[in-house]
Amino acid sequence: MDSDERSRPARARAEEALIRFALLAGRHATDFIVIGGLNPDFLAPAAPHPHLGTTDVDLLFELGVFYDRDDLDFGWLERALDVGGFEANATGWQWTGVLGDAHVRLDLVCDVSDTPGLPIELPGTARAAAKNMRGPAAVTSAPVLRVLRVPDAVRAEVPDAPPELSLRFASLGGYLIAKSTALLSRGLQKDAYDLAFVMMYSPDGPRGAAEAVAAVPSSPLQDPFIPHVRSAVERLADPRSEWVDVVVQQLLRAGDEADAEQLTADVITSAQLFLKTL
Repeated sequence: MDSDERSRPARARAEEALIRFALLAGRHATDFIVIGGLNPDFLAPAAPHPHLGTTDVDLLFELGVFYDRDDLDFGWLERALDVGGFEANATGWQWTGVLGDAHVRLDLVCDVSDTPGLPIELPGTARAAAKNMRGPAAVTSAPVLRVLRVPDAVRAEVPDAPPELSLRFASLGGYLIAKSTALLSRGLQKDAYDLAFVMMYSPDGPRGAAEAVAAVPSSPLQDPFIPHVRSAVERLADPRSEWVDVVVQQLLRAGDEADAEQLTADVITSAQLFLKTL
């Protein structure tokens, strides 16, 4: 799915792939947190137009510090990946396979203070690892339990599948922190768009989004996240920034009926209000 164009159908396939993987995980389905592009629909449900969509299924695994990590056992994860027919890349944190009619790449990530930027072997597994990335740890603060309906097509293939699944997703504040860090570290257009979309259209708008970020407690083992969020959103608050145009073009592609000039003003003023509140 990582090679697909972002679209609403691609998002539907991503959600179905997540459900299929959760069924493979069984009772461990709440041992991870969904941090990728499925979140904007939940975090900005009243947006004036639907989010552009996603192809991402990104899962965060919580790891302790190095001296207590060996108490964990992720053998269930490797077994689920094997049963699902997934194959690992050389470093073990990206797995590709086919779930339903979707080609899926599962990215396994973590956020711990040691070995920054490197894959960390998951205890209890022979091949699985999690890529250690800065930023996602924020989503471990008060993740949201969301209920997903299991599609009829999946239940037809898996007769004992329940009608619904409850999975942990990033909270508003956690998602914005993780997305800000992603924008600063890899500079992808989709990161700027996702950040702006959720910031602008979350239920209480930019002010509520900033308050949600400020409410996330910082960890003594992690770098302070407020400066990273501020730096990322400043890219959307500057009328001279190329990132504003990136966001506007994707908002138009997603079906926003406002003109480019109005959307430009909306992005900039929303970002400025967010920063003022933060």
